Amino acid sequence: MTLYQIASYFLIYSFLGWCTEVVYQALKRGKIINRGFLNGPVCPVYGFGVIAVFAFTKTVLPSLTSLSESRMTGENRLTDLLVLFLLGVALATAVELIAGWLLDVCFHARWWDYSNVPFNFHGYICLRFSIIWGLAIVFIVRIIQPVMESEKALHIPEQIGWPLLSVLYLIYLADFIVTVMIVAGMNRRLTELDEIQKKMRIVSDDLSQKLGKNTLETQQKAGEQRVQMHLAGMEMKDRSAETREKMYKRKAELEKQLLANPHFGAGRLLKAFPELVHREYDRELKTLRERIAEEAAKRRM
Repeated sequence: MTLYQIASYFLIYSFLGWCTEVVYQALKRGKIINRGFLNGPVCPVYGFGVIAVFAFTKTVLPSLTSLSESRMTGENRLTDLLVLFLLGVALATAVELIAGWLLDVCFHARWWDYSNVPFNFHGYICLRFSIIWGLAIVFIVRIIQPVMESEKALHIPEQIGWPLLSVLYLIYLADFIVTVMIVAGMNRRLTELDEIQKKMRIVSDDLSQKLGKNTLETQQKAGEQRVQMHLAGMEMKDRSAETREKMYKRKAELEKQLLANPHFGAGRLLKAFPELVHREYDRELKTLRERIAEEAAKRRM
């Protein structure tokens, strides 16, 4: 494959992968979700997976991607399809594993998690989807790709194609940079939410300790001292309530910022990846998902 073909097919299959994800989520959840790490209609992991298979088969096993079917009869056909299936399982699963691990390391979150699926490996990959990837690769190599290679309407001259690809890849890069900034901003807000939760617990525990201590001391004293201790306790309670109110207000502001736009930014990511697991702030993500579910329920009423 030429560099031009690789660049073209990567974008095409990234887009087709995104379409597949949208259809799958629509069937699974009964609603349309802009599925994908990036904001645009692309899922890079599909592009990488397909290109990895093409690169391997066209260099190591060229017979598997030959458009000629004359030799593929009987045992030869079954053997080639089996080899292609196993190759698809291995390469596509490797791409999914690397992509999941890199996203986890870079952004401290798992954008998909197979931990509850049988025969999984650290939640990054699982046997069920590995088999699906293998079948998908057979379908792509034997059905989709021959159509693309034979369809003249899809063969854009390189003089026109390269400028077009350059623009598309610049948009791709801009989308990636924006998404990274969005995730970084989301992590900062999640960090602040976590700190607010901790402070709220500290304030609550501190108030409980002081009020309890004042109560015990008050029981041991009488008269004016009892009244003074009671007033001091009430004043302390008022100050604590004011502090907690400020923290509740800031917490609500952060949650509103994260969920402000369900079609872009952090709001879209949380909606697109309902199984998203954060290494440090999973409790905060659970609260946000509950808010999303509550708002969706209100809209349906």
